[in-house]
Amino acid sequence: MFGYKAFCRLLMLLLLPALLTVSAPLLAATPQPDVRLVVDISGSMRRTDPNNLRIPATNLLIDLLPADSRAGIWTFGAYVNMLVPHGAVDEAWRTNARQQAAKINSVALFTDIENAIERASWDHARPAPGRERHIILLSDGLVDISEKPTAAARAEENQKSRDHLLRTLVPRLADAGFVIHTLALSDEADHDLMATMAQRTGGLHAIAYDADDLMPLLLQILNRFMPSEEVPLLGNRFLIDSAIDEFTALVFHAPAATVALHAPSGQRHSREEPVRHIRWHGNERYTLITVSRPEAGEWRIETPEHPDNRVTVVSDIRLQSSGFPSTVYRGFPQQLEVWFTEEGQVVGRREFLGLLESKAHHSKGGQVLGEYAMPLAANRPRYATSITEFPQLGEQTLKVEVDGRTFRRQLVHSFNVQDVVAATLQQPEDGSPPRVILRTQHPELRPSDIRFTITANGQPLTPEYRGDGEWKVDLGGLDRSQAQTLEVEVQGQLQNRAIQVDLPNMLLPPRIAGTQASRPDLMDSPADEPPPPAFVPTLPPAQQAVPAPIVPVPPAAQPAAPVPAPAPAPAPGVPAEPAVAPEAEAVAPPASSRGIELPSLDLSPIESWDDPRMLWIYIALGVANILLFLIAFLMYRRFVNKRKAREQAQNMEAVDLELEDLDDGLDFDDQDDRR
Repeated sequence: MFGYKAFCRLLMLLLLPALLTVSAPLLAATPQPDVRLVVDISGSMRRTDPNNLRIPATNLLIDLLPADSRAGIWTFGAYVNMLVPHGAVDEAWRTNARQQAAKINSVALFTDIENAIERASWDHARPAPGRERHIILLSDGLVDISEKPTAAARAEENQKSRDHLLRTLVPRLADAGFVIHTLALSDEADHDLMATMAQRTGGLHAIAYDADDLMPLLLQILNRFMPSEEVPLLGNRFLIDSAIDEFTALVFHAPAATVALHAPSGQRHSREEPVRHIRWHGNERYTLITVSRPEAGEWRIETPEHPDNRVTVVSDIRLQSSGFPSTVYRGFPQQLEVWFTEEGQVVGRREFLGLLESKAHHSKGGQVLGEYAMPLAANRPRYATSITEFPQLGEQTLKVEVDGRTFRRQLVHSFNVQDVVAATLQQPEDGSPPRVILRTQHPELRPSDIRFTITANGQPLTPEYRGDGEWKVDLGGLDRSQAQTLEVEVQGQLQNRAIQVDLPNMLLPPRIAGTQASRPDLMDSPADEPPPPAFVPTLPPAQQAVPAPIVPVPPAAQPAAPVPAPAPAPAPGVPAEPAVAPEAEAVAPPASSRGIELPSLDLSPIESWDDPRMLWIYIALGVANILLFLIAFLMYRRFVNKRKAREQAQNMEAVDLELEDLDDGLDFDDQDDRR
């Protein structure tokens, strides 16, 4: 017979596999973020981001990155510059990153998005165990790399870069596990390109219609891969319970605004009167307040309310979520579950869970789109609901609130709502006919399973399939003397169910006689400035071109001299990290040296914003002239010294001869005296 101890050992051996099976998912380490921020510094940013809010937005990212993450920052225009080397995030990295972020400007001449993404993902061929690699692209423009002399040649070169980005580089990065998030800083950006990059890699795409939206939208992107448990913030008041070990309040505010924190005991805390357990950090746009071992009760923030303020907490009792996709398609419900863990184990005490009320709030901006109750499941310790309606397109949030009166928690999910098929109206500025590009967006939607009904003012139109889930509708045959309303209806099969989608109507404005079609969404083009190139398919029939974006008219400016082509990107698969490049764009040689006809000269004074690098050129020329003068002076001194030496030598020889003659004369006189 087994003894008591032997029986216990046998029982442990039998139960150990089951215990490990249950605990493994809970104890699995959460992948740490590896973030690469890629910032556009092209000259157009002076208009779309006049206050250079990219700097405080970058600082916000620097401040919110967790200590065990990795990160790097790149800037790009015609060339790609590693502003902050990629490495482990610690205090030294943050200090250097804040110093370098202050150098973000708007001096570049072109917008090479392809090269920027490729340089920031130089290690795509290397495995990254325990890491989630994310690229955040901040840009306001289109792919613009060409300096060819004709519009057609520029359009061809730009289109090739765009095609390679979407057809080769993005799939390669998606296979390597990279997630690309895109933040458009202008309504004139290539949203079709940026949204596709995000959708095909599982990232989030957002549009900042105003520069002030930049930081809140960046915060939404950070929430995608750095979800934080929060407490609800109502009227600048929030409740802290005894289970919370630490909280951090992120407060957005106007420059020079007063920010203070009121404890439940009534004590007022501010940056000017620091205490040991409260840390303050921030700038003129936001403030981070971290409180360790906070007093339980209701706290209050003293500053004007801001819709993007939040309070994150650190606690042994954590609210967890099943997650929510970054891209949601209208007509397809989404399931959501939340639950609590305590020290890594699921909380299953129904007497505790039954006291809590859970709800989900669906909103877009400040507009509430729906509210959903999340009841406690009968057979599992989880709260669940199904989000069935997505009435609008674009960036939206789903906020889950769990309320137990003295115990409150909150989670926020940011996502983008799309239709299963997208339609884009393109009105090229080179005079070619307008067109509509249709593209499947749902990854499981096959082109053979859908059909379109397209009309322009009731007149039926026929789409032409171009491959790769894309169709083109030529609008050249329409009556352009009047506005045309374009309607698109989609029918088909997806996931073994019938679908029918009515896409938003598109308006093609009338063409005014003797002019190009009106473009109300774009700025007026100067009469003496050639129109920008339009993207057109340039690949042979065997390869289908990626649909082209609507090309905006650039603001009035003096013609800029072309710059040399960017340095070739590293060959695919080469793991070497890119070398640090200078921050300023290189100065291009004169256009006349390449056989390009120069425009009429503008003899107006050079302004400081024309090209700040000219100052360094003048300084270099001045130094070079001083060095040449010094060299000439030293050579002259050497020549003069040699000449003086020769003259002195000749004089010495003459003196010697005279002395010899004098000696001979004295000898002759001596002989006479002897006689």
